[in-house]
Amino acid sequence: MAVRTVARSTPKEKFVKANGLRLHYVDWGGKSPNVVVLLHGLSGNGHSWDPFAERICHDFRVLALDERGHGDSDHAKDGYPITAFAADVHEFAKALGSIPFDFIGHSLGGRIGIAYGGEYSSSLKHLVIVDFGAEIARREAAQGVMQNSGATATRLGFNSEEEVIEQFRAQTPGRSLEEYQQRAKYSLRRNWAGKLVWKHDPELFWTTGSAGAKEVPYLWGCGPRTTCPTLLMRGETSNIFARETMDKMAAMMPKVKTVEVKGAGHGIPQDQPDEFERLIRGFLAT
Repeated sequence: MAVRTVARSTPKEKFVKANGLRLHYVDWGGKSPNVVVLLHGLSGNGHSWDPFAERICHDFRVLALDERGHGDSDHAKDGYPITAFAADVHEFAKALGSIPFDFIGHSLGGRIGIAYGGEYSSSLKHLVIVDFGAEIARREAAQGVMQNSGATATRLGFNSEEEVIEQFRAQTPGRSLEEYQQRAKYSLRRNWAGKLVWKHDPELFWTTGSAGAKEVPYLWGCGPRTTCPTLLMRGETSNIFARETMDKMAAMMPKVKTVEVKGAGHGIPQDQPDEFERLIRGFLAT
């Protein structure tokens, strides 16, 4: 039997104006009327989703957004409250004529999804929140977010991509060289001194401290107002999204399913890519 091969897709780099910001997004194209918007984690960017987007772009119109302060999107002078992130996504979707759409958010992207579901459920077909809850119960978990995103890194710049890869390998060991190279390519830029420096705004990391803590009651309040079909996804060994938090969220959301992915930590799309794709496809088909 002949093996069916699918040509690799080449996404386009695009920009759109939303709430006074120039936001960058990765457009994977496709003629499907079913639009999937992908939201990355803290210090990430739209290209963080490249491996997954490549898997599904032949069946969906896939758009991966650089959130405000991330990647090639503008840094925000008015800061990074969760309501602003959610409003950006709504303006982005309206500008592209993509409402209603499917929202998939991982980590910070999932946190944005909680807010988005509470404010804009009527614009969604489905909402998928990947390994993040209305709150992080343990201080160690918050520190883990900082460590994994590079917030605790003392280096402001690097001389070479190899130095960047070594830092990524220390933070998240066990990934492929290709993944480290991809992260380096899209997470940093050359500055005037010839150094590789982070693209993301360092002001973002206040969201992992007191500023983010003040938003916890608001996020819990979003649950009952999220009326679209919602999937809460937790990694089996995650230290970010507690099982108790997932269960508490599910108890207050009208149309919700929960799943715990075995063999995965916080980075479910990277830890278990086949199972992640299977779960997403199954849920979006409902």
